[in-house]
Parts: sequence; structure tokens; C-alpha cells
Amino acid sequence: MTTIPSSVEYVPLKDRTLPIVVERLEGWASAPGQVFRPHRHDFQEILWVHSGQARHTIDGRLIELRAPSVTLIARGQVHAFVDGQGLGAFVVSFTEDLLAGTPGAAAGQLLFNYAPGDQVVPVGSEAQAQALALLELLAGEYERVRGGGDVRLLRPLVEALLVLVWRAIRAADVNHVTDAPDLPRFLTLLERHFTAWHDVGRYARALNLSPKGLSRLTRAALGKTAKEVIQDRRTLEARRLLSFTGASVKEIAGQLGFADPFHFSRAFKAATGLSPQAFREGRPEERAGKK
Repeated sequence: MTTIPSSVEYVPLKDRTLPIVVERLEGWASAPGQVFRPHRHDFQEILWVHSGQARHTIDGRLIELRAPSVTLIARGQVHAFVDGQGLGAFVVSFTEDLLAGTPGAAAGQLLFNYAPGDQVVPVGSEAQAQALALLELLAGEYERVRGGGDVRLLRPLVEALLVLVWRAIRAADVNHVTDAPDLPRFLTLLERHFTAWHDVGRYARALNLSPKGLSRLTRAALGKTAKEVIQDRRTLEARRLLSFTGASVKEIAGQLGFADPFHFSRAFKAATGLSPQAFREGRPEERAGKK
């Protein structure tokens, strides 16, 4: 099966010599009429906002950023700023290589593979103070690493930051984060095989679980059955392909493993309320990105 090419650019880390970049935004504002092109990150990103406000889109959803909050942008998601006014934030971008083989790898995998809600998590005052102190330390150590220090010293700081994100999600009750190791394994399998594996049983067998056991796990953690999680991932990819490629409905149906365009269109309308053609003609992502 031929993969449909996307018009959305993959953006690598700004500093390709390191597996992490830490940036500060201080009073950032968009210029009148400025247009930001949608793009994908080839890395994970944490956007911790401490002042100001902004709007951006993630996979076509228009999202408000307000302080204090933290936002997760996962590798491969289509993202673009829309506008901003006085935005102050830390932006921590890192590849999966940074945490490979560490205890934080599984936590990061879960957080980014199934980011909660609209991906903006409100942060309480005490947690915000802890996060800003840690981010200041991380930013300082990052500058030392750029000067020739050992990048491994940054790993525990990023792991600690993920712990704070985890706690913020729990405190906000955005969704029921679980410590069960099978959940990130399922989400990793889903990301690799969602175009070909559509049956809950296929994933359950790969995880040595029963289909009911897998659905109990996803319902407890994500509030959805395993079947619904699989359908959500296919729908997300359909939205991306309809928005950012010129592929026909028939081609998209084939890419996502549907038997024919009719079954794809029926499933897409059930999930979104729109036919594929109506969704494409509306192009909500394009309109949001040009405000």
C-alpha cells in the first residue's frame, strides 16, 4: 500500500546536535495579519505558560492558551499558532532518544501518545511555582550542555518535569491517568499499526490480554473502550489526510484500511457529524490557521 504524501512539513529540532532544546518566550505577540503554516514536530514538546495568552491549533482544534497551564504537543501532530499577546512560556522540545532506557520513558510515552482533553492542563499555584523553579534550572543546565556539558545530566530534570505534568493532569481530573504499563504498550502498538490492525483482539493478543481486559484498561484510564480508542486514531488520521493532502476519498479509505469509500464515509460521518467531502470543503484547520 502506498502512503499518501502530506503537504505538512516535518520540523526537526532547531539544534540537531542535541536531543533537547529549551527555549523561553517572553512577551511574545503575533504581528497583525501574520500567518503561521501548519507543521509537524519530529519530537515531543511541552509548552508551560506562565503569562499572557495565545491561540493555536492542534490537529485542527482551535485551542486557547492561558496562564498558568501546560500543553503537550506530541510528535507527528499537526500544529500551528494562530495569534498571541504577551505570551510568556518555557518550551521544552526533546526527541525520544533523550529518555530511552530511563524510568521516564514509559511515562512520557503515555502522556504524549494520548494527551488529555484539548491538551491544555490548568496548573495550580503551588504546582506552577514548582514547575517554574524546575524549568529555570533546566534552562540553565541546557545552556551548560550547549557549551560542552554532558546531556545525560538533563535527563532527570526532564523526568521530573514529566512528573509535574502527570500531577497536574491528576489534579485537574482531565482524564484518569494510570500507572498500568500495558496502556503505553497498547498506544505504541496502535500508533504503529492503526492502518492495518482494526480489531481489538489483535492488540489484545499482542499484549497477552483478553479483549475485555484491554477495554477495561482503556476505559479506566481514558474513559473509552479499546474499540473507541482505535476508531479515534483512524478518524484523526482521516482528518489530517482530508485537510492536508489532495487524496481522494477512495485513496484515503484504502490508506486507512477500509473495505471501500462507502464504509469509510459512514464511519467518518458517525465520528464527526460530517461527510468526508463536507469536512474537506469546510477546512476548519485552514480557517483557524489564517485568523
